[in-house]
Amino acid sequence: MIDRQTLDNFRQDFEKAMEALEKQYGFIIDLGNITYSATSFYGKLEVHEGDSRDDLNEQEFKTYCKMYGLDYDDYDRRFTYGGKDYIIIGIRPSKRKYPISCQQVQDGKSYAFTADMIRRLLNK
Repeated sequence: MIDRQTLDNFRQDFEKAMEALEKQYGFIIDLGNITYSATSFYGKLEVHEGDSRDDLNEQEFKTYCKMYGLDYDDYDRRFTYGGKDYIIIGIRPSKRKYPISCQQVQDGKSYAFTADMIRRLLNK
């Protein structure tokens, strides 16, 4: 039977297995959201040119930042929220409510913020 834990394990194994192909072809391979039932699952596979996910995130940020009232140099910018430090690591336009991806400096976990909140935190 397929459950959430099985899919989490599958995703981790899939990412490890794709590392060799990414290096061989110079691509970045992402398995998007997975939809599943008890007996099957499917997901969206995206392949991008690029050497690293950081390069891809920066490229996407520069493409979309003006739409959200941000500047090119806001990528990788540090800010403090709730007493913790964060770094802006990308924009995900498909996430309408929380499109700005950030990483907490202390624990490395990713968090999403609204564009309005980021603009306020950056004093824009």
